Amino acid sequence: MEGLAAGLAKQRFCEAIISLREQDNRVALDKMNLALSGGLADATCGLMLLKTFAARSNKYDEIIQELEVTLHRLAERPTTLQISAYGTYLLGRSYAFFGIKNESSMSNFFRVALKTTLRNELLEKASSLYMQCIARDASFVDAVFELGLVHDVGLNSRAIAIEAYEIVTELNPDHALARRNLSSLYSETKQFEEAQEEAEHLVRLNPNAITYGTLSEIYARQKMTKEAWLAARAAKSLPGQREVRKESSSRAYLLSPETVALVPEPKLSQQLPAHSEY
Repeated sequence: MEGLAAGLAKQRFCEAIISLREQDNRVALDKMNLALSGGLADATCGLMLLKTFAARSNKYDEIIQELEVTLHRLAERPTTLQISAYGTYLLGRSYAFFGIKNESSMSNFFRVALKTTLRNELLEKASSLYMQCIARDASFVDAVFELGLVHDVGLNSRAIAIEAYEIVTELNPDHALARRNLSSLYSETKQFEEAQEEAEHLVRLNPNAITYGTLSEIYARQKMTKEAWLAARAAKSLPGQREVRKESSSRAYLLSPETVALVPEPKLSQQLPAHSEY
């Protein structure tokens, strides 16, 4: 019976994540609570992610405090509250959400919230949780990418960000977001050959005005006039031309409430049938 209950809790947890990806927060919350009542410790982390994404501006401080309590309990009772790599990832993403500053999608209340919290502390905790996740599952691409993102646009640790993005492209050569961010970082650090390689790969993956615009800019920085002109010409003939100047040098994000559909689905094998005391 215990094995059956644990299996059912895992199934409810997976269903909750799928509902979150479909932006059905009410169903996701109900199923996550069922998973928690069934003894799945990972559900504590899932609940925190749900609360983070659904929080109103006047509740941000409360959610951050609850995150701190959750993290403290996990550290205090690691044997009783066995969190899987996936659960650790979800908790890390909750911290990263509050720390990453994405001006293009951030609402006014989020800007205010950032001013009232210790952003770097949140990002350091997100980084630590992502690294714990990766230590347990080195092939967890989303955790590696978001670790890079935290150090890239959050903590401004370019070397760590580049290393993380490079690992992502080794794990998944067609990871467009990692290659886009790598191209920007290489260009900023004057590693133009590497930037060019990433930009050319992006064009092959997704030939649009933005990717060609990025490539044209990198060619121009290397005084490759003809190549820059040809790439710019290609950009003008493809959809998205108006966004080229704004987007070609910007980072790719995954951490806003609008991108919850990109939270990876868990595999049942990733979840632990641990009993939770929450």
